[in-house]
Amino acid sequence: MILPKYCHQPKSLGFTLIELIVIISLISILAVSAYSRFTGPSGYAEYTYQARLISALRHIQTRAMFDTRKNLCFQVNFSASPSAFGPPEFSYETPSINSTTCETNIDYSNPDYLVTSATEMADSKVSLVAQDSGGTPYEYIRFDSLGRPQTASGSCNPTCKIELTGESTVKVCVESQGYIHACD
Repeated sequence: MILPKYCHQPKSLGFTLIELIVIISLISILAVSAYSRFTGPSGYAEYTYQARLISALRHIQTRAMFDTRKNLCFQVNFSASPSAFGPPEFSYETPSINSTTCETNIDYSNPDYLVTSATEMADSKVSLVAQDSGGTPYEYIRFDSLGRPQTASGSCNPTCKIELTGESTVKVCVESQGYIHACD
C-alpha cells in the first residue's frame, strides 16, 4: 500500500527550546564548578574549618548526652596561638581517666574530623579566637548530660563565639541551650 505524500513529512532538524535550556543550564553548572577549581582555595579554608568545628562540637555534645558516666569531661579545647581545636581525649574507656578528659591540651591522635593541628591552620593562614558574649576568651567548651555548654568562666550566656579569620571571617556560635550553628 502506498501512503499519500503528505504523511512523509521529514522531522524538523534542531533542538527544542526545552532541550536548549537544559543544555545551557548544564554548561553553566560545569563552568561555575570548573572556575572554582582554577581560582584556588583562597577564602574557602575558613568555611571548611567552620564546618569541621561545628561537626566536632556537635559530636562531643552528642557523646556527652549519651554517655552519662560520672568523672568524664566532654569538651573541645581551643588554642589561639597557634590556632587549633580538638578534644583532649577520644576513647573515654574508663571513668578513672578524668585527668585526661578534663585537660586543656589537644590530643592530635584523635580522628581527623575532630581535630585541626596548628600547622594545618597556619598553612591555611587561618586564626582562631574563642570568646563569650562579654569578650572573655576561653580555652574550652564542655558539655553536660543535657548538651548545655560550659566554659571555664561559666555558661555560654547568651552565646559563646568562635571566630575563624583568614581572607574572610566566619563564626561558630554555641547558644546557652546547646544550639550550635554558623552565625554572623
